[in-house]
Amino acid sequence: MKKILIAALLFFSAQTTFSQTDPYIENVKHYLSINGTQQQYEDAIDAMFVMLKKQFKDYKISENVWKELENTKKEQVESVKAILVSAYKAYFTLNDIKKMTVFYESAAAKQMLADASKLTTTQRQQIGNFYDSETGQKMIASKDGLAKIEGEISMQWSGDLYKSIINKLAEKGYSLN
Repeated sequence: MKKILIAALLFFSAQTTFSQTDPYIENVKHYLSINGTQQQYEDAIDAMFVMLKKQFKDYKISENVWKELENTKKEQVESVKAILVSAYKAYFTLNDIKKMTVFYESAAAKQMLADASKLTTTQRQQIGNFYDSETGQKMIASKDGLAKIEGEISMQWSGDLYKSIINKLAEKGYSLN
């Protein structure tokens, strides 16, 4: 079942990739860039390269090779965001995404992401008002289902990315075998 879900999401994301001017796609991608999701994937890629450099430390791989491989980071993050669009489409309308974006662009949400312990009373009220709204309630209701799908997508994506980098290193003559 899990593989069917991932295959379906990859199929739909491939279809959506061809229509980059679709407002839904562009709005979800923007939302993912401001709500902390994009940063999580960027951090995951950085952590993967730290791990790979440790695994290959005995191979004396030049910094230029690592930089060349790391230069795909933006492309890789964009690809996972394109896949995630399908997951969001299952839960949210374009109008919901726009409301979520407005919320995450607010000072209150930015402070919530940066350091929730420093939220002002007004900011806490603004956050509460958002989560009391219809869209906020949808976010709360979809949290577990969306997290499950995102987790499956993330596992597939990160595994594929790791294999891709390992293959590129092997093509350059560096193999752990």
